[in-house]
Amino acid sequence: MAHDSVAVYRDEAASGNNGFSAIVTAAVPQGLDDEYVAWQKKISDTEAGFAGFLGHRVQRPVAGARHEWVVVVSFDTEAHLSAWLDSSERAALLAEGERFNRQLEVTKTSFGFDFWSQRPDAAGTAARPSVGKQNLLVLMALYPIVFLWGYFVSTPLLDGPREIPFWLSLFVGNLVSTQLLGWWVMPWVFKRFDWWLKPRQGARTQLLGFTILAVVYAASMALYAWLLSLVAA
Repeated sequence: MAHDSVAVYRDEAASGNNGFSAIVTAAVPQGLDDEYVAWQKKISDTEAGFAGFLGHRVQRPVAGARHEWVVVVSFDTEAHLSAWLDSSERAALLAEGERFNRQLEVTKTSFGFDFWSQRPDAAGTAARPSVGKQNLLVLMALYPIVFLWGYFVSTPLLDGPREIPFWLSLFVGNLVSTQLLGWWVMPWVFKRFDWWLKPRQGARTQLLGFTILAVVYAASMALYAWLLSLVAA
C-alpha cells in the first residue's frame, strides 16, 4: 500500500450507481504517509457501516503537480453523504487523526460529466439528464479553453524559441484543460444549465437551451477567427 498512487478500499460506485461524493484534501506532514493510509482504512471501515456507502478512494500527492492527498468518499444519495459527514463517528475519527488534518478541505461533488449534473428525484434515485446535452455543454466549455490556451500560452511560450516537443506540449494542454473542466468549469456550467438538463422539459425550454448553445458556439468560433486574423495581419 505504501507505494500505490491510489488506494481503493471499496468501489461499488463503479457498478453504475454514481451517487454523491465528497472530495477531501489534506496536507499530510512528511513521514506520516503510512500512518495516514492506515487511518484512511479505519475511516473506510467505519463508513461501511453507514447506509448508502459506495466507495472510498485515496490518492497520493503527485510530484511537481499536487502536494495534497485527495480522498473521495461516495454514497448513493446526498442525504446519506451528509449523514456521514455530520456524524459523531466521523468527528471522533477526525479528532483521532488531528495530526493529518493540516489544511483539511471538504467539497461535495461528483464523478464524470453526468455526475456533475446528477440530481436525486423524489424517490431518492438519480434522475439522469440527456447524455447528448451534457456532451454539447462540454463542447461549449472545452472549445474556448483549448483555443485560448493555444493562442495565449502554448504558441508563444511552448512553441517559440525554446520549443518543447509537440507531444509534450499537447499533453500539457490536455492536462490543463481537463483539470479546469473537471474541477471548476463543468460543475459551474451544469449548475447554470440545470433548468435545461432536467429530464422531460417542454419544447420551448429545449429550444431555448439549444439556441443559447448555438449562439455561444458561433461567438467562440468568431472570437478564435478574429484572434487568428490578428496573427496573420
